[in-house]
Order: sequence, then C-alpha cells, then structure tokens
Amino acid sequence: MKIIEEIPQKQIIKLMPENLDDLWVLYNIIEEGDKVFAVTERRVQDKGDVIRADRGAKRKMFLGIEVKNVEFDENTKRVRILGTIIHGPDDVPLGSHHTIEIKPFDELSIEKNWKKWQIERIKEAIESSKRPKVLVVVMDDEEADIFEVRDYSIKEICSIKSHTSKKLDYKINEELKKEYYHEIAKVLMEYDVDNILVAGPGFAKNSFYNFISSQYPELKNKIVVESVSTTSRAGLNEVIKRGIINRIYAESRVAKETQLIEKLLEEIAKKGLAVYGIDEVKKALEYSAIETLLVSDSLVRNHEIEKIIDAAEEMGGKVVIVSSEHDAGKQLKALGGIAGLLRFPIE
Repeated sequence: MKIIEEIPQKQIIKLMPENLDDLWVLYNIIEEGDKVFAVTERRVQDKGDVIRADRGAKRKMFLGIEVKNVEFDENTKRVRILGTIIHGPDDVPLGSHHTIEIKPFDELSIEKNWKKWQIERIKEAIESSKRPKVLVVVMDDEEADIFEVRDYSIKEICSIKSHTSKKLDYKINEELKKEYYHEIAKVLMEYDVDNILVAGPGFAKNSFYNFISSQYPELKNKIVVESVSTTSRAGLNEVIKRGIINRIYAESRVAKETQLIEKLLEEIAKKGLAVYGIDEVKKALEYSAIETLLVSDSLVRNHEIEKIIDAAEEMGGKVVIVSSEHDAGKQLKALGGIAGLLRFPIE
C-alpha cells in the first residue's frame, strides 16, 4: 500500500493498493457513507443519439461516489465500491448509481471520518509491503504441501506426492526421490518470494535442502529449515503457533492473529484475563479493563460493534481486526466474533 497524498483538513487520504492484501484492507476500511473518488469507466450515451437503442459507449472519467456497499472478489482481484454519484462530468447525472472497481495499482481518494484502527490498518499494509511474502513447504519422504502465507489468509498452493515405496529397489527410490524434489523446486521457482520455510518431521527437509543447494542454487539462500512434529495443514498450524514465521520473517499478520487467538483461548480455558461475546465485552468496557479488543472482520460494519471499537480506543485499548479467512479467525467468529484480552480480572 502506498499513500499518495493526505489532505487532513478535508479528511482525505489518496491511496494506491499494490496487491491482493491491500485490496483486502480497502474492503475492510471503506464503509457506507464514505466518499470515494477515482478514475473509472461509465457508459455515456451521446445526447444526439437518444433515439438509438444502444446503451452508449464506455468512457474513462473521474467520478466521486457516496458509498452504499463494498464487495471483495479474490478471483478477479477487485474491490467493487457501489454508490451514488456526487461528483463527475456535466453529462453524468448526480445521484445516479455507479460502481467503482479498484485493482492493484489503481489510485483512489477516500474522504471519511477516519477511525484510529483504520489508520493503523493502512500503516500495517505499508509496512507489510516492505516485507517479503512467505512460502511454507511442510514435507516428509512421502508428501509435500506448499502454502502461501498472505496478510489476510493462508492459501494452499498444491500437494506433491513422492511415489517412493519400501517395496521398490533402492536405485529406483532414489530416482523417484529426485523427481519428487524437482517437482517441489519447480513450484517454488514460480513464485517471486525472498523467503521459503521448509518444515517437517524426520530428515526429508534436510535432504531436500541439500538437493536444492546443488541443483537449484538460486533458491538456496531463500530457504530456512525448521523441525515440526507432523505434516500437512497440522504441520503448518504448528509452524504458526510456535511463532516460527514471526521469528524468521519478522511479523506476519496471520501468525500474529493466530497467536492472539491462542492466547485468548488459553485465558478462557483457565477463566483468566479474557472475555468474549458482545455482552461480556461491554461489561469489561465499563470497567476500562480491555487491553486488546479482537474483532472479526465480518463485524466491522455492524454499528453496535463500531461503538464498542470507539469505546475501546478512547480508553487506550488496542483494536485488532482479525481476518475470518484463516483457522484462528474462524475460532473467533465461533465465539461471537468479538473478544477482549484484559488488563485485570473482572467479576
């Protein structure tokens, strides 16, 4: 994410998203009633051709809309901002409906009453753009699962099997193992990342690293090898919970959110410094006890939740908006979508 321009007196920030994660941030911070300005396309019919049946030609223009709804589409890599036109060329009627589509490297200006947590999300996105994205390979002798860790989710890229067997001759197994390693390496070569974590039980991860060192030297310096007790998605969860991604690659938002939810669940289990659900969180706010407020991104447009967020910020609490796209975020959603880590216990 890049900030192109700020106009504080008008509460306007001009932004340029650079990737899918930045689009996710925009989706979360743009709300109903905000004003968004951007270059967009709109069909405009020539006034001299009003008797013709065609819908008019699409034309690029600079429009401003008052937001009614926001949609995020991961497949097309777009944020669709739906609203009514408040600014545009003379031949575009004010008050008519329009949808502005934003993709990576499009610029847009947002005018709104900015909340502290929204500014923090933008700052985090800017910092995130300076950090490398992460590929994680969780593997053993039989199978390798490759994941891409994003700011807002974890995407499984593929699963590769080795086809080796104890029933086969040693030389055949060695050839199959090389083919297995080549397949993994070819996938890794397709991604422009600075760091690759290779994790798993046993010696396969070390053997793979040695293979990479001799066969794919361009990947060697990107790879860090770590031990985990299991493979597949469970092995990935172990990587995240143990803070391995944080330790090696600085801060990953998915890892950070997962660790916060783990801490929340631990405190709930021992009836300690945690509350969850709207009623319990409100009670904790009355005591000014909330140190960190955890809110599912699925609830950020709920007016009651907005008031809770504002109250938490006013008392100096930290607000973390948790993505519902990863496992820990789904756990928070199951707890009502809102929870708090406390400064001190309350009755």
